[in-house]
Amino acid sequence: MRLIIATNRAPYDVKKPRDEVIIEKSPGGLVAALDPVMKGNDGIWVCGGEKLFEDYGIELPYPVKQVKLNKNENKHYYEGFCNTQIWPLFHYFPTRYKLHTKDWDFYKQVNQKFANQILEIIEPEDRIWVHDYQLMLLPKLLREKGVKNKIGFFLHIPFPNLEIYRIFPKRIEILESLINCDLIGFHTESYKKHFLECVNYFLIGQAELKDNQILYNERISKVEALPISIDFQEIQKIAVADKTESILAELKETFSGQIIGLGVDRLDYTKGVIEKFEGLEYFLDKNPEYIKKISFIQIAVPSRSNVQEYIKIKKRTDEIVGRINGKFSRDGWSPIHYIYSNLKFDEIVAYYRLADFIIVSALRDGLNLVAKEYVASRINNGGQLILSEFTGVAEEIPYKYLINPYDVTSISNSISQVIKTEEEQKDTIMKELRNYVEQNDIYKWLDSFLEKLD
Repeated sequence: MRLIIATNRAPYDVKKPRDEVIIEKSPGGLVAALDPVMKGNDGIWVCGGEKLFEDYGIELPYPVKQVKLNKNENKHYYEGFCNTQIWPLFHYFPTRYKLHTKDWDFYKQVNQKFANQILEIIEPEDRIWVHDYQLMLLPKLLREKGVKNKIGFFLHIPFPNLEIYRIFPKRIEILESLINCDLIGFHTESYKKHFLECVNYFLIGQAELKDNQILYNERISKVEALPISIDFQEIQKIAVADKTESILAELKETFSGQIIGLGVDRLDYTKGVIEKFEGLEYFLDKNPEYIKKISFIQIAVPSRSNVQEYIKIKKRTDEIVGRINGKFSRDGWSPIHYIYSNLKFDEIVAYYRLADFIIVSALRDGLNLVAKEYVASRINNGGQLILSEFTGVAEEIPYKYLINPYDVTSISNSISQVIKTEEEQKDTIMKELRNYVEQNDIYKWLDSFLEKLD
């Protein structure tokens, strides 16, 4: 029984150093988990792309069928509908929502391209697993062409509550498509509840809800909360690798004698990076005894850097880092060390191991795997997690040190709390977290979803 995966992004990236062409596995837990499954089950991965692997003459470990997208499609489907409409609304930023009716036509067009590609390759026993907000019309488009195969869908971002979802002009079309799936998965019970409430409100009289199931057009759709996770064992291996140890030794020498705080985020307005800096500033204002004693390292991963909204975020972030460092710097010491770069994962793991605490300050996040990566990297236990209450992972893991990232006093108080926590208590807390993340890794998530789909 083959598995057909449909994602906007390809499982492999093409790199062209000098005159050679190489492929690298795309970053992220989804590819890490599905890659061996695809290799072992004759799977086919359907994804988007401006340049096709076949144009490079590259042989991949399993079939990857690319839907070629032109620049206009990328502009209106991805940068437009996906990232100026769905992304802000589903993350509770309605003031950043921008309606451009032309974008919807391209969203439909690209989803139809994906449907056409799947229709060319599908066999009667195949299972189809559609991923994320870029392809929410795909299930209905397949059903309209007579596809009777099992279809699963997983949303990797939040699903908003009814009052926010009501703003979305294409709200009914999206719901009608998703409930053509046999299984619809979300990270948390809250997102699942929001989805069911929206179905009940907008499709009243058409869809019948009972026990987390939806009956629609003689089809039953199961709705489940299945929080995604990480490859715990793989991160542990990276954490003890010689290269990671070497990077860590250099970092310890550079930051000798300092209390180390850390942030690792894509530079996106949903991640609360600026709010994090404002909380750190408030902490230093209220606790001047820590000036010259604490260093906060922020790794900011470039994101959608050609989109005007993100260019503004980068400019504002640079300005606030400069202002805070200018305010507190003493004798060669500065409180914020700002790294705007795509670091290799072993480098990030070295920073995870270095940090006495990490702040995950997202204003809204589907789950947030950085929190779990930090936990998995803490091979000697210790370390502390300061976690926004507006992340999906805060609803999942057994952890109580939550912050309201909109409140500078909440961030400041949490920094004070974790600094003053006894080492024995830190170890106890981290052991419990590590045990939970290890037991609930990416493979358990994968198995759970496919079992429920079948």
